[in-house]
Amino acid sequence: NDLDEESLKSETMKKSFDNLAKIIQYVDPNFSGRDWNLATAMVIKGDALVQVMGDWAKGEFVAAKKTPDTDFLCYRFPGTDGSVIYNSDMFGMFNVPDDRKAAQVALATATLSKSFQSAFNVVKGSVPARTDVPDTDFDACGKKGIADLKAANEGGTLFGSLAQGYGAPPAIANAYKDVVSKFVHGQIKSSDEAVKQLVQAIDDAR
Repeated sequence: NDLDEESLKSETMKKSFDNLAKIIQYVDPNFSGRDWNLATAMVIKGDALVQVMGDWAKGEFVAAKKTPDTDFLCYRFPGTDGSVIYNSDMFGMFNVPDDRKAAQVALATATLSKSFQSAFNVVKGSVPARTDVPDTDFDACGKKGIADLKAANEGGTLFGSLAQGYGAPPAIANAYKDVVSKFVHGQIKSSDEAVKQLVQAIDDAR
């Protein structure tokens, strides 16, 4: 996210592509273009073992009457424990006449309340934006998510999602997506070449 060229060219970046190449070997041939919820359904039905996805996918499991820690598990991607990537749901408000602003304030106040944050996220499967919301009504996955977010926020390891537009401007994010997609689909044959093209793509995007 910092676009530090030494990091982009590093052995760690190369290893990231090497690891991605290993993961690709476990993906079924028809993955390309599949919506995330369809991939979630495959895990729920037992047609796939694991899915790398945000915590919102849990809502699909709950809707299918599956129970965390009994029917499925939630955990951070191996090697990323302690770090959390975030994106957030937002409610936009327009500049309205004075006689309607009180209603906006009432909506904002309700949305930001602990009770709403809990009720909304329990149903959706995500984690409250507020870090002081009690985890009482959350299941095992929700409790872990809340604890992980709080720890990452306090430890300086909470990062904006690159894919969702929080980590970098769209041009930079698209440069990443383009190179990674080419690597995944075999258009870039080696990690060395992927790193080289990534550095160039980001440089061009600036």
